[in-house]
Amino acid sequence: MVRTLAILMLMTPAVGMAQEPIVPGQTLLGALGPGDRTQNGRAFDDYRYSAVPGAQARVVVRSRQLAADLNIYFYDDYFDMLPLVGVGSALEDSLEFTVPDVDSPTLIVIRVSTLAGDSGPATGDYTIE
Repeated sequence: MVRTLAILMLMTPAVGMAQEPIVPGQTLLGALGPGDRTQNGRAFDDYRYSAVPGAQARVVVRSRQLAADLNIYFYDDYFDMLPLVGVGSALEDSLEFTVPDVDSPTLIVIRVSTLAGDSGPATGDYTIE
């Protein structure tokens, strides 16, 4: 059984800023474009939540404007952000994963990024569920 977990949306890239709790099943609206944080020249948005180790979750991202790259990361005991699962470029895709048993609770990061120059437009709106 896949359970929906409460997600905390990162409201601003500044460390220590307030985070807004998201209710299970809520659809989040986001946009990638100029002015966003980047890594390797690709804009990205992060969504974070604390999850119970061993819990299962499913994340869906959709966009009509850009090919989004969806990746899931977790922080290990040393607070290094490690990849858990990722998927290639798609206008709509989903990931199912089990929260690793590294700590209680485990901080999970859902990253939506662009594939600028690789698979179409580098800017646009998306939804994440």
